[in-house]
Amino acid sequence: MKPIIPVKYLLALGLLLLSASFILKHYFALPDFADGFLKGTGIGIIMLVLIRQWYLKRSES
Repeated sequence: MKPIIPVKYLLALGLLLLSASFILKHYFALPDFADGFLKGTGIGIIMLVLIRQWYLKRSES
């Protein structure tokens, strides 16, 4: 079954969210909730990509 969103786009989105939180925190007064939300969402998406990649490689063999 082909995934709805390809893995490479999810990885780019996770990295973008993670780096955006650091950039926004540097230039703007970002509340802790917003900073943590962006970092947590980015890390969560990256973990989802790693799990999906592991599952796809395991199901192929």
